Amino acid sequence: MGKHGLMHEAPMVSVVIPTYNRKDMLKECLDSLFNQTYPKDKYEIIVVNDGSTDGTEEVLEEYAKKAPCAFKWLTQQNKGSYAARNLGIRNARGEIICFTDDDCIADKRWLEELVRGFTDEGIGGVGGRIVAYNPRKIVEEYAKLDQEGAIKGKFYPSFLITCNAAYRKDILENCGYFDTYFRSGGDVDMGIRVTWRGHKLKYAPDAIVYHKHRTTFMGFIKQQYAYGTGCSLLGKKYFHFPLLEIFILLIFKLGLNIISIPILRSKDKKKELSERFLNILSIFSYLIGIINGYLLQDYPKDKVVRDKIESLTLFKNKIRLGKRDDDKSIR
Repeated sequence: MGKHGLMHEAPMVSVVIPTYNRKDMLKECLDSLFNQTYPKDKYEIIVVNDGSTDGTEEVLEEYAKKAPCAFKWLTQQNKGSYAARNLGIRNARGEIICFTDDDCIADKRWLEELVRGFTDEGIGGVGGRIVAYNPRKIVEEYAKLDQEGAIKGKFYPSFLITCNAAYRKDILENCGYFDTYFRSGGDVDMGIRVTWRGHKLKYAPDAIVYHKHRTTFMGFIKQQYAYGTGCSLLGKKYFHFPLLEIFILLIFKLGLNIISIPILRSKDKKKELSERFLNILSIFSYLIGIINGYLLQDYPKDKVVRDKIESLTLFKNKIRLGKRDDDKSIR
């Protein structure tokens, strides 16, 4: 083992970052990636400019001159973050592909800890901890991204949140890359396909990125709405995806949150009421996203997956058990 606990032969790693009109945030992201403890000759940074119009190209030219590791950028017309990630993967030299976003700042040991998570060949992907960056508003504190919960299948079948994730490159290639029909939910889709092929996903709590959450109510609403449309598209792609069960459960939880407002028990009732309001707003926006996605989005019928997938069956059963537990808790 080396100085930081790495194997003597550290694998080549490619860090892929999609970016769109966030040049100032991108600078902070790149500064953190330049300061990694991972050997500088063993990682490269690939930024994919998804059609930015804010001067991002000039920033990339500036950072290319001072990069301490291999650095390159690619430009495409605006096609979305998953198409940008695919372009990065196809141009990557690393055997492990690490993903983060332009609104994230990586801890200096981020790469080292993500790579450390690949302890055996059965592990196809590793996800790190996502911490709110300097939250000042209640909406920033509320909008948590729970990577451990995502991997354990708390919200969907097991998946990695892609602002802090790593996959073996050959697995991404064998899975056919990210599905570009998704503008949101493509990380869940990838998780379904990776685990379907028998690979495991692992949580690495010491691989930390600091994420700049949405700071306004409108930004938060749009994000939850997008999550809902992504959920709807998953229901169209996977014949056995439990979309109806998710919808019913969310209706149930929405009603439960509303009727329990008079029963606030916290000493800080103002804060608890704000959090309850955000919870209601989150669920409602998500539900509207599901409805609109179902009505307005199309998915090619020849690409619909009709196979029975174990992770979807397990998740459907978990939803039903969760609903029963909620029923018991309000009796």
